[in-house]
Amino acid sequence: MHIGMPVEEIETPALLIDLDAMDKNIETMGSYYRSKKGAALRPHQKGHRLPQIARKQIAAGAVGVSMTSPGLAELYVDSGIGDILITREVYGRSKIARLCGLARHGAITMTVDDVANARQISEIGRDLGARVNVAVEVYAHPGSCGVPLDDIKGFVGEINRLDGIHFRGIWWHEGNLSGPFLKRRADHFAFLDEIVRLKESLEAAGYGVEMLSGGHTVTWNITPEYSGLRDVGVQAGNYVFSDWQDSQVEGLEVFEPSLSVLTRCISRPRPDEAVFDAGLNSCANESGTDYSQVVGPRFKDLKGIDRVNLREEMAYVNCRNASREIRTGDLFELVPPHGDTTAKMHDRYYGIRNGKVEVIWPNLGRGLL
Repeated sequence: MHIGMPVEEIETPALLIDLDAMDKNIETMGSYYRSKKGAALRPHQKGHRLPQIARKQIAAGAVGVSMTSPGLAELYVDSGIGDILITREVYGRSKIARLCGLARHGAITMTVDDVANARQISEIGRDLGARVNVAVEVYAHPGSCGVPLDDIKGFVGEINRLDGIHFRGIWWHEGNLSGPFLKRRADHFAFLDEIVRLKESLEAAGYGVEMLSGGHTVTWNITPEYSGLRDVGVQAGNYVFSDWQDSQVEGLEVFEPSLSVLTRCISRPRPDEAVFDAGLNSCANESGTDYSQVVGPRFKDLKGIDRVNLREEMAYVNCRNASREIRTGDLFELVPPHGDTTAKMHDRYYGIRNGKVEVIWPNLGRGLL
């Protein structure tokens, strides 16, 4: 495997990035945020987990990044990316100590929603000589972590008395937002109205709110249009790779799926059946909005296939109505329904431009927790 090799020589199954499509997605998002004052882009890294791509996002206008993994944060800081919001509560002395130590080398902000957890962060940070930024997570919907809106001012008062930590602000994730664009807009704006009242209440009590972070890919062009807040860090992430499901969501059509799994046809057992060498071990089949729903990948540049049925190491289809001939040995690309989970199945990415390998990126963030 080498730079400059044609796609046809890559062993399958393999994870491909269409570099032109990815660069276009990053610039589309970046140029929008460069023209807005109501929000700032703080892209989530749970999908690609690559510092190389994060640097592209920052160069396009992102103010920092967000992620859940302490291990990934260590990789990013070592790669020169230091402004990181950890969007998950962290427990266990070892993990907390790792992040407290990392806070001496980058602008790390940890998440809290429990006083005992904040106290432990304070104690460990003090022992390590680190003053740790913390952001309080706002409870946004069933299934999320966080402190209920009505309890946050009291909670901030309690953690503000702790040594070794600095209350930086609040963040939230409305993972339940769905439906048509105007419904998502109305629901999101209603929640932001609550955030405005919370921010005013905190500031009236003497607590500075330096950071506000909320919104994600489905609100990428909604959050910045809300006039009541400025510089809200939007944690959009999936736009980099997109996937076939996101490309069908109103408002996300501008992002082109750039991630695919290269696969070969390995058998034509019957005239209406074809079998391929990519399966569940190399491509996700679940919906990114409802993880319990199996929807399967779709072929790129091959129509007439109703469903791609995945087993562990192969896929099979009914190809009776296929738009082109399928021969054994032929290469095809599968576009996953969920790029985030697909990306974690591979050891490397092949960046493709003009039909050739331009870069090979080791997937170093794949197993970092």
